[in-house]
Amino acid sequence: MDYRKAKEIVLRLDEGEEIVQSVVEICMKENVETALVSGIGAVKKAELAHFDTKEKKYNNKVFEGMFEIASLSGNIAMLNGEPLLHAHIEIADTDFSTYGGHLVQGIVNPTCEIIILPLEAKIRREKDEKTGLNLQRF
Repeated sequence: MDYRKAKEIVLRLDEGEEIVQSVVEICMKENVETALVSGIGAVKKAELAHFDTKEKKYNNKVFEGMFEIASLSGNIAMLNGEPLLHAHIEIADTDFSTYGGHLVQGIVNPTCEIIILPLEAKIRREKDEKTGLNLQRF
């Protein structure tokens, strides 16, 4: 992992590094509480989830192989005093079929380029009993 910080943080992840953990680690190190996150690259393993609104739970699926990250977007907000990455990802396999959903985990191969753009607005997340989700609170 390597990164540079100006107003924004430009982050490069290398083979074998995990996306969610790495972004959260940088946000903790740089005291980023609220941010936009965007990225491209590739993964060899990705765990994606879709939220079932009736059951109020995530259904997860693991994808392994060679996948391009066609899109990675999300945000950082504070949950229980720590930065939380809420990101969605679209990955494409070698046949150009795409899969998308909530990013639970992504293992980089060979690289992933991410931009973290800190925001002035302070946003936190709190559990919402009606939806079962950690919703934004201002």
